[in-house]
Amino acid sequence: MGEFVGIDPVGADKLIRQMEAGKDVLGRGRSGLEAAIAEAGEDWAGREGVTPMHRTWAFFHESQQDLKWRVDAIKRMVPTQQKGMLTSTFPFSSATEAMQAAKKDAAAITEALKHHDQYLSGQSWSQVEKALSGLKCRADDPAYAAALLAALGTETFTKLFRDWMNTQAKGDRRGLTPDALKRADESSPGLLARAFASAESSGKLGNEWQKMVETAPSDILTALVALAPQSGTFLNRVATNLLNRPPNSDAVPTDPNWNLYNLAKAYEANPEAFQRLLAEHQKEAGVLLDAYTIRTTGVPAYEEALANALHGALKPGSGLDDMRERAWLTVINSIGSENGLWVGGSLGTFSNSPISRMLAQDIKPILDKLARGQAQRNSPKMPYLKPSPPWDKLDPSVSARFMGALMQDSTAANTLMKAAKEYTKELDMGRFHPFDPSNYKQEAHINLAERTGALANLLLAGSTYAEWSDDEYADRIAGYVLMPVDYFDEHFPIASKIVSTGKAKGLDEVKDVLKDMITDYLDKKTPDTAEAVTGKLIDEQISWLDRSLREHGLPPMTTSQMSFMRDAMEGRLSSALLDALKRRGG
Repeated sequence: MGEFVGIDPVGADKLIRQMEAGKDVLGRGRSGLEAAIAEAGEDWAGREGVTPMHRTWAFFHESQQDLKWRVDAIKRMVPTQQKGMLTSTFPFSSATEAMQAAKKDAAAITEALKHHDQYLSGQSWSQVEKALSGLKCRADDPAYAAALLAALGTETFTKLFRDWMNTQAKGDRRGLTPDALKRADESSPGLLARAFASAESSGKLGNEWQKMVETAPSDILTALVALAPQSGTFLNRVATNLLNRPPNSDAVPTDPNWNLYNLAKAYEANPEAFQRLLAEHQKEAGVLLDAYTIRTTGVPAYEEALANALHGALKPGSGLDDMRERAWLTVINSIGSENGLWVGGSLGTFSNSPISRMLAQDIKPILDKLARGQAQRNSPKMPYLKPSPPWDKLDPSVSARFMGALMQDSTAANTLMKAAKEYTKELDMGRFHPFDPSNYKQEAHINLAERTGALANLLLAGSTYAEWSDDEYADRIAGYVLMPVDYFDEHFPIASKIVSTGKAKGLDEVKDVLKDMITDYLDKKTPDTAEAVTGKLIDEQISWLDRSLREHGLPPMTTSQMSFMRDAMEGRLSSALLDALKRRGG
């Protein structure tokens, strides 16, 4: 029984297409040939008429079907990304033989299940397991799997899952635990899930199997997607259905929600499907990301699983650029929502959040999108600042709340600051002098400076939602305030390493001054208002720039230039800085 098969799926697919082209040629020529034969009558010079043409067409068709079955089967049997020849031992020599065996196995399973329903004993269930064991080494054959499921039907299929859970995982009432899933994988549910994946991913299941998603219990659906890698289309169909069910639709809503955990794990294994869910199903994705959902699942590992799934979908280079950016937008709008509980809610802070840390790790490529949105709000008439679609629809206040949500985790806050500094450095504002005689170069400098200042503005706005110690707060705020002037390392190039080191030391010194000013305000050691402190912080930046230029032998700024730079920095930072100080200092 069976045969050893070696096949190159890419080459086989090419041959299938070539045979289809041959069938098309034969099909177009057949009617003309038949008409010519009929017209010629006895004078027709040929011998067999169109019979050879029909045979050739049938040969191509049958060969296509057999070859496609072999390609589909070997892709399931040898899951690999490698190209070229794949080899495996097939359990059947043809699709017809596979389907016949499936019908026979389905009859045995149905009969064993009927016997179990009568006796409901451990022994009767063991007979069901014995009948299902026939799926081993066969479940990966799409023809066998499709015929088996068609013979069983959706009701029997879901009943097999439910009866296994009732006998092997009685306590798991809102999805299977990892231990139960491991047992299921080594038993009949694992085989059934593999058979379903084989048939569904090959497009061989009828509509009733798609409708099963609407009626099957949540724990059966999440077991199905957790036990075997299902197609992304089916996984997203399961997710959108489950996430639209009423929150308390489970019989025991107070139990740990392993259904959500298993769904997140399935997405961890299929990042492209998760990316598409995030991009195209914002409402359902919002349920997964909801702060209340995360805190009330009763499964601490859920947040870690969701963080890993997000990393797979959002990390630089994952999937298609357009789809990944739309996925990011959903995440930002969900977490930064004004009505959400990630920040300023009754759930407390997400201070040790793997989600925050993962998002901060992957956010760098979209910082420019966020900065442009804030820059346009700061300077609506400034040319070339507007973010491209779909980022032009993102509300900067949502971006700020999103930043604030991540900043509640200290590690994520540090990662964000590092990414922001790298972004500032890559903008390389030193390419254009702010006081260059060329209007174009002045405009180019202002464009880059606006974006840098806008990002600092977002970080400042986000800091109002972060719950740090006063020392952490002062240190980070000082760092954000200095972001727009860090670029002077590039703008005023210094050849001497000694002088350059001195400049870096000068930056540290001015940061200490800024930090002391903020700390004194927070500790009520100064009578200054938040407005006065904000003004002094910006004045200190300008004074440091002027001192730095003088110390390094470069031409100092004129009075008008200093006034221009102060107005620019005040415009980019003042409102967010003032709000941050007021919220923190009371």
